[in-house]
Amino acid sequence: MPGDKATTDFPRNASKASERLQMKRPTSVTFFGLLVLLLAAYNAWRAILAMQEYDFMQSQGIEVAATMSIVIGATWAIGFALAAVGLWRLQAWGRRWMLIAIVVYQVHIWIARLALERTSYESLTRSADAVLALLLMVGVWGFLFWPSIRRLYQASN
Repeated sequence: MPGDKATTDFPRNASKASERLQMKRPTSVTFFGLLVLLLAAYNAWRAILAMQEYDFMQSQGIEVAATMSIVIGATWAIGFALAAVGLWRLQAWGRRWMLIAIVVYQVHIWIARLALERTSYESLTRSADAVLALLLMVGVWGFLFWPSIRRLYQASN
Protein backbone atom coordinates (compact mmCIF):
# COMPACT_ATOMS: atom_id res chain seq x y z
CA MET A 1 0.00 0.00 0.00
CA PRO A 2 1.28 3.47 -0.84
CA GLY A 3 0.72 4.99 2.62
CA ASP A 4 2.07 1.98 4.54
CA LYS A 5 5.05 2.85 6.78
CA ALA A 6 6.90 -0.39 5.94
CA THR A 7 6.76 0.44 2.23
CA THR A 8 8.05 4.00 2.65
CA ASP A 9 10.88 2.88 4.95
CA PHE A 10 11.98 0.08 2.60
CA PRO A 11 15.09 1.75 1.07
CA ARG A 12 16.36 2.87 4.47
CA ASN A 13 15.70 -0.55 6.09
CA ALA A 14 17.29 -2.38 3.17
CA SER A 15 20.48 -0.34 3.41
CA LYS A 16 20.71 -0.98 7.17
CA ALA A 17 20.27 -4.71 6.59
CA SER A 18 22.93 -4.76 3.88
CA GLU A 19 25.31 -2.81 6.15
CA ARG A 20 24.88 -5.45 8.82
CA LEU A 21 25.52 -8.22 6.29
CA GLN A 22 28.64 -6.53 4.94
CA MET A 23 31.81 -7.41 6.80
CA LYS A 24 34.21 -4.63 7.56
CA ARG A 25 37.59 -6.23 7.11
CA PRO A 26 40.90 -4.44 6.84
CA THR A 27 43.01 -4.97 3.76
CA SER A 28 45.67 -6.58 5.94
CA VAL A 29 43.25 -9.39 6.86
CA THR A 30 42.45 -9.99 3.20
CA PHE A 31 46.15 -10.01 2.32
CA PHE A 32 46.92 -12.36 5.24
CA GLY A 33 44.12 -14.69 4.14
CA LEU A 34 45.58 -14.75 0.64
CA LEU A 35 49.00 -15.66 2.04
CA VAL A 36 47.44 -18.54 3.97
CA LEU A 37 45.63 -19.61 0.80
CA LEU A 38 48.99 -19.52 -0.99
CA LEU A 39 50.37 -21.87 1.66
CA ALA A 40 47.41 -24.17 0.99
CA ALA A 41 48.14 -24.06 -2.75
CA TYR A 42 51.79 -24.91 -2.11
CA ASN A 43 50.78 -28.01 -0.15
CA ALA A 44 48.27 -29.01 -2.83
CA TRP A 45 51.05 -28.66 -5.40
CA ARG A 46 53.27 -30.93 -3.28
CA ALA A 47 50.52 -33.56 -3.20
CA ILE A 48 50.02 -33.32 -6.97
CA LEU A 49 53.76 -33.72 -7.59
CA ALA A 50 53.81 -36.79 -5.35
CA MET A 51 50.90 -38.24 -7.36
CA GLN A 52 52.76 -37.64 -10.60
CA GLU A 53 55.88 -39.35 -9.26
CA TYR A 54 53.98 -42.22 -7.62
CA ASP A 55 54.77 -44.82 -10.31
CA PHE A 56 58.47 -43.98 -10.22
CA MET A 57 58.58 -44.08 -6.43
CA GLN A 58 56.70 -47.38 -6.45
CA SER A 59 59.26 -48.84 -8.85
CA GLN A 60 61.99 -47.77 -6.41
CA GLY A 61 60.23 -49.48 -3.50
CA ILE A 62 59.26 -46.29 -1.67
CA GLU A 63 55.53 -46.22 -2.34
CA VAL A 64 54.80 -45.69 1.37
CA ALA A 65 56.71 -42.40 1.25
CA ALA A 66 54.80 -41.41 -1.88
CA THR A 67 51.47 -42.21 -0.26
CA MET A 68 52.45 -40.29 2.86
CA SER A 69 53.47 -37.28 0.74
CA ILE A 70 50.13 -37.29 -1.05
CA VAL A 71 48.08 -37.62 2.14
CA ILE A 72 50.12 -35.08 4.10
CA GLY A 73 50.13 -32.54 1.26
CA ALA A 74 46.38 -32.88 0.73
CA THR A 75 45.69 -32.66 4.47
CA TRP A 76 47.70 -29.47 4.91
CA ALA A 77 46.16 -28.00 1.76
CA ILE A 78 42.66 -28.56 3.13
CA GLY A 79 43.64 -27.35 6.61
CA PHE A 80 45.20 -24.10 5.39
CA ALA A 81 42.36 -23.50 2.91
CA LEU A 82 39.86 -23.79 5.79
CA ALA A 83 41.98 -21.42 7.87
CA ALA A 84 42.10 -18.92 4.99
CA VAL A 85 38.32 -19.00 4.62
CA GLY A 86 37.80 -18.59 8.36
CA LEU A 87 40.30 -15.75 8.55
CA TRP A 88 38.79 -13.93 5.57
CA ARG A 89 35.27 -14.29 6.96
CA LEU A 90 36.49 -12.95 10.34
CA GLN A 91 35.48 -16.12 12.15
CA ALA A 92 37.06 -16.70 15.57
CA TRP A 93 37.54 -20.39 14.76
CA GLY A 94 39.64 -19.41 11.71
CA ARG A 95 41.99 -17.42 13.92
CA ARG A 96 42.31 -20.21 16.48
CA TRP A 97 42.75 -22.79 13.70
CA MET A 98 45.57 -20.79 12.15
CA LEU A 99 47.33 -20.21 15.48
CA ILE A 100 47.42 -23.96 16.07
CA ALA A 101 48.03 -24.99 12.44
CA ILE A 102 51.15 -22.89 11.88
CA VAL A 103 52.86 -24.36 14.95
CA VAL A 104 51.86 -27.95 14.16
CA TYR A 105 52.93 -27.43 10.53
CA GLN A 106 56.39 -26.26 11.59
CA VAL A 107 56.73 -29.13 14.07
CA HIS A 108 55.75 -31.54 11.30
CA ILE A 109 58.28 -30.03 8.90
CA TRP A 110 61.08 -30.22 11.45
CA ILE A 111 60.31 -33.80 12.49
CA ALA A 112 60.31 -34.85 8.85
CA ARG A 113 63.48 -32.90 8.17
CA LEU A 114 65.45 -34.23 11.12
CA ALA A 115 64.23 -37.79 10.72
CA LEU A 116 64.20 -38.22 6.95
CA GLU A 117 66.45 -35.75 5.16
CA ARG A 118 69.93 -36.98 4.45
CA THR A 119 71.68 -34.44 2.27
CA SER A 120 75.19 -33.11 2.49
CA TYR A 121 74.01 -29.50 2.82
CA GLU A 122 71.17 -30.04 5.33
CA SER A 123 73.36 -29.21 8.32
CA LEU A 124 74.54 -26.04 6.58
CA THR A 125 71.03 -24.69 6.05
CA ARG A 126 69.53 -25.89 9.34
CA SER A 127 70.19 -22.72 11.36
CA ALA A 128 68.90 -20.37 8.65
CA ASP A 129 65.79 -22.52 8.19
CA ALA A 130 65.20 -22.54 11.95
CA VAL A 131 65.34 -18.74 12.01
CA LEU A 132 62.90 -18.55 9.09
CA ALA A 133 60.53 -21.01 10.80
CA LEU A 134 60.59 -18.97 13.99
CA LEU A 135 60.04 -15.73 12.07
CA LEU A 136 57.07 -17.30 10.28
CA MET A 137 55.48 -18.40 13.55
CA VAL A 138 56.21 -15.07 15.27
CA GLY A 139 54.79 -13.23 12.24
CA VAL A 140 51.57 -15.24 12.19
CA TRP A 141 51.08 -15.10 15.96
CA GLY A 142 52.04 -11.44 16.07
CA PHE A 143 49.55 -10.53 13.36
CA LEU A 144 46.71 -12.55 14.87
CA PHE A 145 47.40 -11.18 18.37
CA TRP A 146 47.71 -7.57 17.18
CA PRO A 147 45.10 -5.73 19.31
CA SER A 148 42.97 -4.41 16.46
CA ILE A 149 43.06 -7.73 14.58
CA ARG A 150 42.29 -9.70 17.73
CA ARG A 151 39.27 -7.45 18.41
CA LEU A 152 37.94 -8.15 14.91
CA TYR A 153 37.82 -11.87 15.59
CA GLN A 154 36.47 -11.48 19.13
CA ALA A 155 33.65 -9.29 17.84
CA SER A 156 32.58 -12.01 15.41
CA ASN A 157 31.63 -14.48 18.17
